[in-house]
Amino acid sequence: MMMLSLHYCRTKEEWKNRTIYQLLTDRFASTKSNSTSCDLGNYCGGNFKGIENNLDYIKNLGFDAIWISPIVQNYDGAYHGYAAKNIYQINEHFGTAQDLKDLVNACHQKDIWVMIDIVANHMGNQDLDFSRNYPFNQSSHFHDLCEISDKDFATHNLVNIERCRLFMLADLNQDNSYVANELINWIKWVVSEFNIDGIRIDTAMMVKGEFWKKFTEATGIYSIGEVFDGDMGFLKQFIGPMDGLLNYPLFFTLRDVFLHWGDMYRIESFYYNQLQTYGKNNIPFMAQFNDNHDNARFLSDEVNGIGASALKIIQFKAFTAFTLTSIGVPIMYYGSEQLFTGGGDPKNRELMWNSLNQNSDTYKFIKKINQARKAVNAGAQEQVQRYADNDFYAFTRGQLFAAFTSKYDRDITRKITYHPYVDGTKLCNVLFTGDCVLVQNGSFQVYLRNGEVKIFLPDNIIAQIE
Repeated sequence: MMMLSLHYCRTKEEWKNRTIYQLLTDRFASTKSNSTSCDLGNYCGGNFKGIENNLDYIKNLGFDAIWISPIVQNYDGAYHGYAAKNIYQINEHFGTAQDLKDLVNACHQKDIWVMIDIVANHMGNQDLDFSRNYPFNQSSHFHDLCEISDKDFATHNLVNIERCRLFMLADLNQDNSYVANELINWIKWVVSEFNIDGIRIDTAMMVKGEFWKKFTEATGIYSIGEVFDGDMGFLKQFIGPMDGLLNYPLFFTLRDVFLHWGDMYRIESFYYNQLQTYGKNNIPFMAQFNDNHDNARFLSDEVNGIGASALKIIQFKAFTAFTLTSIGVPIMYYGSEQLFTGGGDPKNRELMWNSLNQNSDTYKFIKKINQARKAVNAGAQEQVQRYADNDFYAFTRGQLFAAFTSKYDRDITRKITYHPYVDGTKLCNVLFTGDCVLVQNGSFQVYLRNGEVKIFLPDNIIAQIE
């Protein structure tokens, strides 16, 4: 075992001010391939060096953290990284251990933090031959053979979810002291050896919370758990063992509201229920997202039966803007800024390296929102609802005022009387030059046309970021 090196731990408090760009290592950028297409069900050639060479694309977009794929050696064809073979070897398709260190160092030089996806629920073999796995190569390291059913997920049957196989992948038994201790020693080594800043925990509901608590505490860094479920009451038990969770309940709510012209009061109700369920102190560490590798993209024709129509792009921009400005740690899936339209896995895992366009309309849209968020340190500010009705929703994060509508066929005008600004403050929309309003007699007007989003800042702050 290699000696552990000194590592500065990035706490969950520090992560509140970060925005995360999620990418798939095999799909983002490559030094091995310039192909415009490939078999999306296999390796396509993306690697650590490719990411390193294109960090300015991410930095200029306004993101200061990346979430990359699991780094360990996998079984053949597992480009995604979720079928581990040897957890102490780096996936040779992505590069060497030194390549990973170089990537992390390059990120840190640009003030970009690195979050890695980790899998501690299972190994990659789908049979009973454990001999190819390292270090878990004995049958005693695994649960007995059974498979999680759709009914188990639907009924939250944790007895089966924790002991049975997902997609028939060999399910590790963390009640075995050797397995538990080895996994904890491994993650401590990974974090220290590669200077990792955060971890995203795959299949978090499939392992007991007592183990996750020991596992995450051993790292000393921010952890996000994946519990693919929209039930806040069910998710609650996993907060504590992990710092935060992917906010699937918010994802499902916002996708439905913006996509289906929904009632904006649903957002008010969501935040009330979230507060009651998780508690105020836990909410800032939840991680909201606009798309990911496990769901058909918002712009896919598999979602709502239509592809990237002009209307759907307006809806997607609203969803993405809400994701980037609202309370929690924002995550944006790669390709959103280029309006990718991939459907279900693996179609939503497109090649990126021929689409690194910093002049696209949506790239600029997202860049401006990220600039606004940073300009007022919004991640450290509370979110305060300023207005809500069936057609309109607005909130502030400090000096940032964000306004949204789910109605795309009409003009919406609202008078805002509950806000933090003094009379005489000139508020300007970061997304459209010259669109300003003046606070007078304790109020100001917000006008949204055909589904547009407005992000207001005081004009003196706008001047600093333009």
